[in-house]
Order: sequence, then structure tokens, then C-alpha cells
Amino acid sequence: MLAPIVLAFVRMPPLALQPVPSKALVLRGGAIDAGIGSAYAAALASHPILTKSLTAGTIFSLSDVSGQTIAPSPDGFDLKRTITSALVGLLYFGPALHFWLEMITKIIPGFGVGSTLCKTLLGQCFFGPAITAVFFGSSLVSVEGLASGLSKLPAKIKQDLVKTWAAGLCYWPFVDLLFYSLLPVKWIPLGYNMASFLWTIFLSLQAAKTV
Repeated sequence: MLAPIVLAFVRMPPLALQPVPSKALVLRGGAIDAGIGSAYAAALASHPILTKSLTAGTIFSLSDVSGQTIAPSPDGFDLKRTITSALVGLLYFGPALHFWLEMITKIIPGFGVGSTLCKTLLGQCFFGPAITAVFFGSSLVSVEGLASGLSKLPAKIKQDLVKTWAAGLCYWPFVDLLFYSLLPVKWIPLGYNMASFLWTIFLSLQAAKTV
């Protein structure tokens, strides 16, 4: 009984298979196909600073929530601390990163090893410490109030800035080298925001230390 069925199957013409379109990420070329990339690319094109700022604010707040989960306070969840982190990302890190990358890529054009190392060095000498100092100051002001928080900022910087900067040297240079060598300029802020998720968890824990 099976012979006619098998014979009919063997005589069937071969199927013409069509290649499946690739949705690969074209890194250095500058185009990202479909998915979340297309919507984000449209937002970047129409509202670059706002998009980068909202992304940074969201990631900074999620980082602080993660930090408080890893090292919970005896007083419970600190919503003010999370809001402060979100505001630092929204009002400072997002816009600052936008203008920093515009400036640094004009001063040091190209994506070779030498230019990438120069960008990395300048970022670690200037941009990184500035972000850390602003983060520490914002955290102190949210807890202590404006006058008291700012008065304690020099002691906080003396106590924790160098240690935090040294820890960053084990993380951010590798991020810099990876992003500057692979990503088109307009996508570097998104990459930095994603990388800052882990770093801001560490920053939140450092900022929470008493002076």
C-alpha cells in the first residue's frame, strides 16, 4: 500500500527555496536594519538630544534600582535616590555625552588604533571624572539638601573619586576601544548608555557611601 505513496513523493519536483533576507547589524557602515533599530534610528534623527537623554535617564534609574537590590538599605527602598539617578542621566549624562562625542570626533577624526586610543585617553581624563563628580554631588544634595550636600562634596571627591576613577580604568577603556572601532558615531551614545547600566550600579553604590 505504501509503494504508490512513496513513488508519488519521489516524483515530486524539487522546491525552489528563496534566501531569507538578513537582518544583520552593519556596524561600521552606519545602517541598522528593522527591529528596534529602525524606530530608535528615526528618533535619533528627529530628536537626537532628547532621545539620548531619555535613554540615559531610563538606564540610570534602572541601574539604581539594581544597585539598591544588590545592596539594600536598612531603611528600605530609596525612591529619591532613584529619581536623582534618573535626573542625572536625563539632564546631564545624555546631553553631555551627545556634545562630548560631537567635539571629540571633530578634534580627533578617524577610527584607527591611534585615534581611538587618543579618544579613550581624553575620555578617561576629563569626561569620566566630570560625570562621577556630578553624580556624587547630586546624590549628596538629594540626601543632605543643597547647602549641606555641596559643602560635603569636596570631602566626597577626596574620599571616593580616585578609587572610582581607578575602577573605571578597568572597564571604560575596553568599552571605548570596542565602540569607537565598531560603531558609527550616531550609535555610540546608545552603546555607552547600555554599557553605563553596569557602571551606574557601581556608581550608585559608591555615591551611597557616607562621607
